[in-house]
Amino acid sequence: MLTHLYIKNYALIDEFSIDFQKGFNVISGETGAGKSIMLGALSLILGQRADISSLNNPENKCIIEGKFQINERRNISFFDKNDLDFDNETILRREITPAGKSRAFINDTPVNLTVLKSFCNKNIELHSQHQSLTLKDVQTQLYLLDKFCNHEEAVLNYKSEYAALLKLKNKLRYLSEKGEVSVSEIEFFSFQLEELEKMNLQVGEMQELEDELAILNNSEQIASALEKGGDLLENENGILDLLSEIIRDFSTISNFNKRVANLSNRIEQSVIELKDISSEVFYIKEQSLQNPERLKQLNDRLDIINSLLLKHRKKSFLEIIELKEDLKQKLDAISSYDIEIENLRKTIFNQEHKLGVLAKRLSKNRRNTAPKIEKQLREILKKIGMPFANFNIEIKELEFCAENGKDSVEFFFSANKGRKTEKLSSVISGGELSRLMLAIKFISSKHQDTETLIFDEIDTGVSGEIASLMGEMMQKISKEKQLITITHLPQVAAKGSHHYMIYKEIKSGKTNTLIKQLSIEERVNELAKLLSGRKITITAIKNAKELLNQ
Repeated sequence: MLTHLYIKNYALIDEFSIDFQKGFNVISGETGAGKSIMLGALSLILGQRADISSLNNPENKCIIEGKFQINERRNISFFDKNDLDFDNETILRREITPAGKSRAFINDTPVNLTVLKSFCNKNIELHSQHQSLTLKDVQTQLYLLDKFCNHEEAVLNYKSEYAALLKLKNKLRYLSEKGEVSVSEIEFFSFQLEELEKMNLQVGEMQELEDELAILNNSEQIASALEKGGDLLENENGILDLLSEIIRDFSTISNFNKRVANLSNRIEQSVIELKDISSEVFYIKEQSLQNPERLKQLNDRLDIINSLLLKHRKKSFLEIIELKEDLKQKLDAISSYDIEIENLRKTIFNQEHKLGVLAKRLSKNRRNTAPKIEKQLREILKKIGMPFANFNIEIKELEFCAENGKDSVEFFFSANKGRKTEKLSSVISGGELSRLMLAIKFISSKHQDTETLIFDEIDTGVSGEIASLMGEMMQKISKEKQLITITHLPQVAAKGSHHYMIYKEIKSGKTNTLIKQLSIEERVNELAKLLSGRKITITAIKNAKELLNQ
């Protein structure tokens, strides 16, 4: 439960702190005194977003701190999961700097807002005036029914699987768009690839063809030069003959001079090399002889390659080779997309089936719980001045699984005898809405472990005996939960075990919001003020005492 609240430099609050007790805590105060401001500050330690404009003094830091007495059994898993030190007295703190930076702490350990909200969801529930209005929203109605069903884990599991399904469908949409190629495009790609593959183009081929063509086109000049060179090497008195003669001459003296023998060996090696060169010369000569047939083949091959370059608007032979590989990859990718898309569709089908099973379980729980809730609400509404109230929960099956299952949930209500129930959004008045919301909170408090409930004027739109009956119901809630209620109704305020008053004070020309716990005498005066207005009458005092003694 919430045991202490400290607020500094927030809106009209310079600084105040207050201790809260077990049971039924009532907060009252004039309109504009600062009750909403206090709730706004409290919402910050419950994980709401901070706003720099809420600083009382923009030059100083804002601090909101709440102390909670918590149950170890219900909270230890949360602390272990988030690597936090457990303490039965846990302190939540929010800080907002003048620069607009916001920080959150649990027991002096920095945490993000998600962790802060997770803690608060387990320990405190804040009902704002806005929530009563949202009761008319069908999504809120479904959320409340699920609360009654007590299948939070099942809902979270379903939502996780639903998110997975959406992710799969988004991937399918992406692949479908990326792999969306017409039949004509596939045929065109295939035709181009087939044409290029028939050519059997090889890397470096064009250069080789051009080199060979250059040789054949200059065959006479090449043959003449090679023939002359061959003659110089091989003819009588040619280079090889002359070198052989030198070797013979050197051999006669090599026994006398080892250096001459070495020279002779070197010349012999040169002869071997020159003989090899001579053989190569005559081979090249033969190869370079005019060959009209081969010349035609080369020209035809190069013409085809050049036509491909022109056709595909490529500047180099290498780009044609790359085009062939690119076409292969495109066609492989199209085939791959088709396979991947087909596999993904099967996965989606299986995921939809899995989701359908989970949705069916949720639906079964909802349909089993709804009649029980209807009965309980009708009984409670009778106790708070609506004896002819009728309440129904209509559950329709959707065609497809949605974010919250396969159910459409809507509340139907009638306050008067003999009137057919109609959609809650169209028939309920403010006072009826307040009573219905209180009845819902009364039931839901028995279905959840939250130790602290905060009601912000849940009694709006009622008065007199009805207000007293609603106060009694809040008393019943406070026997099992800590209940903090903001109210303008003396009938409700009188039912509280502890009464606090929020008020404004002007000091040094500056307005400041404060809060204090009322003594018995102060409480009588506050109730009298709620009964009669600013001018407290003797009758109001008497009535206030009677309310307190009830």
